[in-house]
Amino acid sequence: MPDNDDLVVFERLRSAWQTHRTPIADHLAPGLTETELETIEATAGLVLPAELRRWWGWHDGVQRRIAGTSLGPESLLGAGPWELLSLSEALRYRDLMVQLTEEFEEDDEVRWLPEWLPVVHFDGSYLFATCGAPRAERSEVRRWTKVPDDPYTVRAPSWTAAVETFTGLLESGVHPADGRLRGLM
Repeated sequence: MPDNDDLVVFERLRSAWQTHRTPIADHLAPGLTETELETIEATAGLVLPAELRRWWGWHDGVQRRIAGTSLGPESLLGAGPWELLSLSEALRYRDLMVQLTEEFEEDDEVRWLPEWLPVVHFDGSYLFATCGAPRAERSEVRRWTKVPDDPYTVRAPSWTAAVETFTGLLESGVHPADGRLRGLM
């Protein structure tokens, strides 16, 4: 899927947010420039998949209603409990998870790998992609839960596919509190 197709998917999500009057629609932060993305990658020592460069180039998370907070309705994706992360927030969560799980070096099942980068989170759970050189076009999406029993199962073939799932749920009228969203990705 070329990059223009990704942007069409992302814009479809924005349209669904606007249609359903979700707070996130009015709080999207501007996207990062290519120069900003290159600087962040160099500083973090990560090579983002191309689709995630497009994602954070489209919008870099949300502008918080209250500066310095990380929770609020303005960050909710609207399909399920997931909260949108900016790239800097994603890197902070990544660093925190690496630090919290580094003592489990012998047990990959409970250790957060440095090449994993969360894209959204909720209450100790993350949907994350794998970053690395050479730059991949896409990365499979996996889920880390509060009790990380299965971080290797692929939940979506790419972040763009995950966005299509969220968008489809919003367009079909599924409310975030709907029981059908339990276990989503």
